[in-house]
Amino acid sequence: MIRYLPRHQIDTQAYDHCIARSPQRLIYAFSWYLDVVSPNWAVLVEGEYQRVMPLPVRTRYGVKALVQPLFCHQLGVFAANETPDATVLDRFLQTLQQHIRYIPAYQFQAANATHLSAEWGPLRSMTNHVLNLQKPYEELTSGYSKDRKVNLKRGLQHNWEVADSDQIQPLIDLFQRYNTVGIGRVAPQAYDQLRNLVAVLREREQVRIRVASENGQIEAGCLLLTDVNRVIHLFCSASPQGRKGNARTVILDQFIREYAEQPMLFDFESPEVESLAAFNRSFGAEPEAYVRLVSNRLLGPVRFLHWVKKWLHQNVLPR
Repeated sequence: MIRYLPRHQIDTQAYDHCIARSPQRLIYAFSWYLDVVSPNWAVLVEGEYQRVMPLPVRTRYGVKALVQPLFCHQLGVFAANETPDATVLDRFLQTLQQHIRYIPAYQFQAANATHLSAEWGPLRSMTNHVLNLQKPYEELTSGYSKDRKVNLKRGLQHNWEVADSDQIQPLIDLFQRYNTVGIGRVAPQAYDQLRNLVAVLREREQVRIRVASENGQIEAGCLLLTDVNRVIHLFCSASPQGRKGNARTVILDQFIREYAEQPMLFDFESPEVESLAAFNRSFGAEPEAYVRLVSNRLLGPVRFLHWVKKWLHQNVLPR
């Protein structure tokens, strides 16, 4: 039997134990992480937390909805000591439909992707990029593209002052000033959420921030999440000077050198933007498929209000 449990009814210890023992383990799925990025999250639980599906629940149009949170790339079904098959996923999705009628976006991690059926709603294939770090650094760099090797050489010749930091604000400042073109306005609460997340990660010693400076001025920086099976490139930013001087390439190459020969993946958390995906591929990263589920089973009047709001946003409201 699969149960739907709101946040206050979840046995946090049992839940996190399942995530930790899962071959699909992702840092995004731990309770302490979800408490920051989706405070009202719920979960579908099978048995005594042998299998779980975290649900980032929000209220839309007066009903429960699943909305993939910021800084939470993938979720899905996790199982202790096994990989869920199609039968397991069908059971969870059937239960999900009994509790959630509106899913603007929910992203299933790679281990679930090949076992999902379109009968549960429109599925969009997505592509992340990961680099297997279980090789010597020299072998990893041999997989860099020709352009990335050239840009790394140029970046090293720039003689950036590279250092670790415990401050996220300089990266946010750079991002707000230089890196929002093409993505539109970013809600202020997104930056608050990132600051809160970094604070929690810092307490757990699961975050690394590295910056590149010139003449005492930070021009670029990258933020990594760290877990036992992968490091995740969660956030980065750069000034025009930082981009011109290939500062991010230098920082990422340093991280790859430091984690080389460890049984981990370097997860670039690729967005569906070709220029950024190409940048990630240039480090020799391989594609990793995952899936986005979208489903709208709202009742007629609510569905109409949803359509009106969407039309206004696309045709009338300022962007």
